[in-house]
Amino acid sequence: EMFGSQTFGIKPDIMVLSKQISSSYLPISALLINDKVFEPIADESDRIGTFGHGFTGGGHPVAAAVALENIKLIEERDLVGNARKVGAHLQARLRRLASH
Repeated sequence: EMFGSQTFGIKPDIMVLSKQISSSYLPISALLINDKVFEPIADESDRIGTFGHGFTGGGHPVAAAVALENIKLIEERDLVGNARKVGAHLQARLRRLASH
């Protein structure tokens, strides 16, 4: 799967994506949150009239374009499927060493 939470059937409240979305070529990050986390933030932002946050890795158009292209390549080249296949081979070979 694309994310470990999918592999293990976990539904996180928050996911932070960082350098992996650009394969470390450019600094970019993303924060994914569910409604449980979003609602209080939206309510407080509405109350004070702004959404106060930092801009450390947020949304530069060049980094965003690189991230989108990187995700496209991951999907086109089925890198997740390849990792699954190679990972299964690695696990099988490692199991042979379990008794050592």
